[in-house]
Amino acid sequence: MTNDRVFQMSFGKIYGLLLNKAVRKGRTKAEVDEVICWLTGYDPSELENACSTEVRYGDFFRVAPRLNPNRTLIKGSVCGVRVEEVEDPLTREIRYLDKLIDELAKGWPMEKILRKPEEASLWMCPKCGRSFRHTGQHHYCGKAPETIEEYILSQPEEVQERLRQVSAAVRNSIPEAKEKISWSMPTYWKGRNLIQFAASKRHIGLYPGAEAVEAFAGRLTDYKTSKGTIQLPYSKPLPLELIADIAKWCEDNN
Repeated sequence: MTNDRVFQMSFGKIYGLLLNKAVRKGRTKAEVDEVICWLTGYDPSELENACSTEVRYGDFFRVAPRLNPNRTLIKGSVCGVRVEEVEDPLTREIRYLDKLIDELAKGWPMEKILRKPEEASLWMCPKCGRSFRHTGQHHYCGKAPETIEEYILSQPEEVQERLRQVSAAVRNSIPEAKEKISWSMPTYWKGRNLIQFAASKRHIGLYPGAEAVEAFAGRLTDYKTSKGTIQLPYSKPLPLELIADIAKWCEDNN
């Protein structure tokens, strides 16, 4: 099953599967709800409402009130894939929950499942107080960017022009799409998130979804890809025509 199909599934249906998995191993609904609320920031009444409505699984995470900053301490494998190595941001959030429910079903105590910062050696930025895995890790201090241009200006100066080129290629290809910031990334939206991009240490990550990556596989042989992700290394010229074609495909296949 592709990531996009999982994103479109009803949260209530997924919740039932997660609950059954835990209850079969002697855990309780209250413990399942506590884990989900800890991870996403929903309160119990909001969680109950999400279960009873037709909210999609992907949207449940996209609009989560407050994704727990300590979730980056969740490590280990789910279905043979290490959650900390999943590149697609939305898929990684879903895998975090899968891992927590796995731990619950395996009998882990709640105090171990609900991570705390002291369980890992984290570096805290002296300016904004946020914690990161690596000392001196690049990040944006202060108010989170609200527009794509603010996001670009928050990145290292040497990559800003490349980010603008990617943004322009997408915008010119799908001019009717709305520009926004979602999951802390520049996003083009038209009824749903069509395509996103973000700066990494050695590349720009383009996130058009797994089906788009599969559709353009023949033109992506020079780039590293994974489910829903394309890496555009800083060491290579940007394939702007390809980026535009992928964006248009995403709009046409919305």
